Order: sequence, then structure tokens, then C-alpha cells
Amino acid sequence: MKNKIFISVYQALPNFGSENHIGFYIINKLLKEDNFDLYLFTPVENRTAIKSFYSKDYPSNLHFIDFEYSFLLNIFKPDPTKYSQYMSNILWALNLKRYLRKNTTNFDLYYQINPSSFWSYNGLINQVRPTLLGPLMGYRMPRRGLWKYLNFPSKIFEMVRLIVIKSPYAFINKSRILKSDTHVFVGGDKNIFNNDKYINLSHSLSIEVDKIDRIKPKTPTIILAGRFTDIKGYEIAIEALGRVDREFIVNIYGDGPRENHIKNCIDKYNLSSKFNFKGHVSQDELIKDMSSSNLLIAPYIRDSASLLVSEALYSSLPVVTISETGPANVCSYFNPELSKISSGVGDKLIASLGEDITYFLDNFIDVDPKPASNFGDDIITEIKNILV
Repeated sequence: MKNKIFISVYQALPNFGSENHIGFYIINKLLKEDNFDLYLFTPVENRTAIKSFYSKDYPSNLHFIDFEYSFLLNIFKPDPTKYSQYMSNILWALNLKRYLRKNTTNFDLYYQINPSSFWSYNGLINQVRPTLLGPLMGYRMPRRGLWKYLNFPSKIFEMVRLIVIKSPYAFINKSRILKSDTHVFVGGDKNIFNNDKYINLSHSLSIEVDKIDRIKPKTPTIILAGRFTDIKGYEIAIEALGRVDREFIVNIYGDGPRENHIKNCIDKYNLSSKFNFKGHVSQDELIKDMSSSNLLIAPYIRDSASLLVSEALYSSLPVVTISETGPANVCSYFNPELSKISSGVGDKLIASLGEDITYFLDNFIDVDPKPASNFGDDIITEIKNILV
């Protein structure tokens, strides 16, 4: 007899951003288990995208739960590119709580995959048993020296977000989790609950990439990738590249509202002849391009982890990033030959970043990466342990 698993997943759009990728990856992993029947409680946008993804080979163990959206959830939708995302997180938790109070179906496990911060988990806790949460991650403020690269709305948003994350509401929820018998995955290299009973996973390492042959390019090649927003810190990388006295080209992937600003910054440092804008490409195309590049620069100002960094490391592509950031935590899981973490503040940081970039331009690296854990298999194992 199959186990019936209720899954609340707020972000699970196939191939769209880190949180969505994590959510969909976990669902896809669970669907491959013959003994699991999945019942997804998820926004309409996710349902439509997931059905489309599986249209040619629809899994027999995938089911969607019908429910009535609250009025406000039709306004504040789960769009990770908008600040309203954090208002919709709260509304989603309340919607879930309301549904579970009326639900009459018995499930063998109730699993809430995301959102990633513990402040919004009251939709599930103390409502049903057994419960699994996560991977959860703590909130990471932009480190000292990087605030100047954020525009004014982003600075206001970061402060508002900090207030929400550190609110009494958040601490009450954290206390509920600690006092309950809820099973918890904690993402990243730091247990945000300081509790050994919770399983610590490297939450970003969900990429499954076959070992590929790396080919040294004729001209040293750098990759920059991600949404064109100020939080991704493109200006930091461009400023550092302006000081690198080497021949190189930069392939920059993505799109977004800051594209013109990024181009102006490139012109400011006389680098326009070295940059190629590639637009938005598929994961397979990007991984292929990683095989013939020297390094990825990940100058992200505030990122809990980074799937892109994981993809690079799994593809044996070295990464240069900034200390005290999510990408730096991801890099710490791998062979040190594959990454350099730049430190300092202001001019010292730019100089350090430039030196680390130069090292990988001068040294084409090809090593076999050593992942710290198998993210998907660890989740399957824990779920089976709960269901015993």
C-alpha cells in the first residue's frame, strides 16, 4: 500500500529561480519513489507549470488538491521577482492553516517544503502529525561594505524584511517548532536552531550534473549569471574586472530591470569589448558553456545559498565569491581548489576580488568535485524513517 504524502509547496515552478528549483526538485525526486502518492497543495501558477512539464509522461502518483484561494492571494502572488512575495508568504501560511482545519483526508505525512524562513510556518505546525519542514534557512543580511551597491528601494526592503524575520511572530513560530515533535531539515552549513536533532543539509546541492570534460578556451573566459537586479552585485564584479590586467572575455547570462545600468557600468570601466550578453538560456546550455570557461564570479550581495554556484562546482568550474555570503557557504563544502573567497571592505574587497579572478584566469582548473552530501537521497531516507 502506498504512503499518502501531503505536500505544501509555495514555490515549485520548473526551472525558475532557486527556491522554485529546490521545491520542484524535491517533488520530482519523491515522484520517483514507487511507494509514495503525492498530493500537492500549491498555487495555481505552480500547478499549471508542473502539469505542463509532465504533459508527455504524467506520473500516476501525482495529485493536486483543490482549494479556494483567499481574495488577497489573488493579488499577492508567489512571484520571487517582486517584494510582494513576502506578504504572500504570510497569506499562504494562513490559507494552508484554514484548509487543514477543514480537511477530512488522512495523510501519512505532512511535508511543507518552503518558504525557507521559519517565521511563516504556523500554517502547518500544531495542525497535523507527523510533520516535516524544510529545508529551512535563516535570514542573511547584506554584509558590511555591500550596502552601497543597493538602490534605495532595496535598502528599505532589506530593513522591512529584517523586521518581519525578527518579529515576535517569527520568534513565536520558532518556539513552536522547537517545542513540537516536528521533523526539520536545516539548509546550509549552519544549524539556525542550534539543535542536533534537526538534520543539516547542504540545501543548494540539488544539482545532478554528469561529470563533463572541460576544454580550455583560446581566450580566458568568465561567466556572470543571474537576474539583472542590484542584489546580484554585478557592479562589484565589473569594478574588480576593471582592475584585472589580463586578456579575457565575459559571458553574462540573464535579464532583468538593471540591464541598462549594468551596461553603463561596463562602459564606465572600458570593458564593453570584453562583455557578451547571452540573454536567458537553458540550464543545459549554461552547463555546456561552463565546460569551456575559467571561472564563475558570484558577487551576490544577499543570497541564502546559490544554485548557480552549485551548478558551477558540480561542473568543475571554479568560483570566485565574497566572504560572509551564501555562495561562500556553498563553496566551503567543496575542494578548495575550486573556489576563492574574497574578503575585505571597500577598496580592499575589490582588490582581493581582482586578485582571485586573476588567479583563475592564469590557471585553468580541471578537478573532480566532491559534494558533501546527496541532498535528494537524504530527504528520501528521512521521510522513510518517519513513515516506519
